[in-house]
Amino acid sequence: MSWLLTAVRHQGQSLFRVCGARSLAALKTTYCLQSTRAEESVRYETAARPFEEIPGPKGLPVIGTALDYAPFGRFPIKTNMRDSYRERTKTYGRIYRERIGPRELVVISDPKEIEKVYRNEGRYPERLDIESIKTYRELKKWPAGILNLNGPEWQRVRSSVQKDLMRPKTVGAYASLQDDVTRDLVDVIRALIGKKDSGGQVENFTNYVYRWTLESISVVVLDKRLGCLTLDDLEPGSDAKLMIDGVNGFFNSWVKLEMSATGLYKYVSTPTWRMFAKAIDQWHTVAAKLLKEKLAKSATEDGKPAESDTDFLQSLLSRNDVTFKEAMMMAMDLLSSGIDTTGNTLMFNLFCLAKNPEAQEKLYREIQEVVPAGQPIDDKVLNRMHYLRAVVKETFRVYPIFLSNVRTLDRDVVLSGYVVPAKTIILMAHDVISSLPEYYPEPEVYRPERWLRDDESSVVQPFTLLPFGYGPRMCIGRRFAEQELHLGLIRIVQNFHVGWAGEDMKQENRLVFAPDRDSFVFSERT
Repeated sequence: MSWLLTAVRHQGQSLFRVCGARSLAALKTTYCLQSTRAEESVRYETAARPFEEIPGPKGLPVIGTALDYAPFGRFPIKTNMRDSYRERTKTYGRIYRERIGPRELVVISDPKEIEKVYRNEGRYPERLDIESIKTYRELKKWPAGILNLNGPEWQRVRSSVQKDLMRPKTVGAYASLQDDVTRDLVDVIRALIGKKDSGGQVENFTNYVYRWTLESISVVVLDKRLGCLTLDDLEPGSDAKLMIDGVNGFFNSWVKLEMSATGLYKYVSTPTWRMFAKAIDQWHTVAAKLLKEKLAKSATEDGKPAESDTDFLQSLLSRNDVTFKEAMMMAMDLLSSGIDTTGNTLMFNLFCLAKNPEAQEKLYREIQEVVPAGQPIDDKVLNRMHYLRAVVKETFRVYPIFLSNVRTLDRDVVLSGYVVPAKTIILMAHDVISSLPEYYPEPEVYRPERWLRDDESSVVQPFTLLPFGYGPRMCIGRRFAEQELHLGLIRIVQNFHVGWAGEDMKQENRLVFAPDRDSFVFSERT
């Protein structure tokens, strides 16, 4: 989630990161070479085959292959969506076509072809509209939001709000505040496992993790603690309870609407649509109330905003190139989106560490070396945690939050020898790549070491794993999400040995993948 400062300037920054250019001359040379490659990639090669010849499953009239993803189909959306990419790739190859309802799409699982897609994004990279959210916001006459914007309007909003969301120094200023929240989570875990007959197991740990993520993003957006990290159940009707329940209801209904073959909800108020709208109404109402309270608090007696290095909302609202409503919508989206995605990612990381005690022990040793007990954590400390970052990358490979990245290009492109017309939906199936031994030796083995530079036995190719996307449309909340996740893992592993009881964790598809169980067993480190 991050947008352009200006098209040329931001592309230049991306090239510095990707290519390691050390001078302006080197940057210009690199940019020219990449531009040339992008132009060449869209020329029709003499051997390129037409779009119609791309192999793929044969669907039914009107609905295409939608029945395959129904609860009774081969790949039920909730429990088995992941296997569809992998099985279809085995059957049809690294590129295939599929039509699901009205949408025809191309799925690719070759890193070089994925790179070609990103190199041909053009000035305004396009993402597929999230139809259900678009429909809801149009009905409410709200701003579209950064996810559903494209073209110059997207660039305008992105280039403004990324100043508060993507600069490492800006994000790092909140590390100590988010660390305080994480220490409270540690205290909650300690109290729960200290209860008589707990055996170290925390019942409904997901609930506490979601409280932690809400509290962590609240200290950024609202400059306020909501007080939801307690041993007690959240009070019915409390802000935290309404927010968490609303976000969960949103994700549970969202996947059903987005995978609807007919899109009936756009014309008729279906039960799923009503559940979806009610959930958004619920957390939007709470978020809007909290944001108004924050604005009132941050104003001084003479009506001028109080100055602060960590006043995220005031900084966002001070931008002249976004409207008040757009800035408030961005703040509300941040409050909601961080709960589920970051929380689920922490759960997947803890599960992988519990099932791989040697990796957990190696991470613990790094924490002991870099973050002695009692030492505060800031962004400089986090930058020294190399094995921690390897653990997170390996977990994304094994337990992804999203199966693919999606783009539509404004030009024709040749992919895997086939002509793919402009505006075609292209899914880049990183999860398929993650399972292939030619890219990850022994892909079934959880091995964070493969991501370390000193491990010469396993050099991961570029564009094989992009959990936050790539380029100008990279996830705009990436830096805050990573910081929060890293703090959570450090403090939990520093204080507890993480174990697991019972059947292994599986993933449920809510468009964002979620764990189906949370049977963690914690024991205090001595």
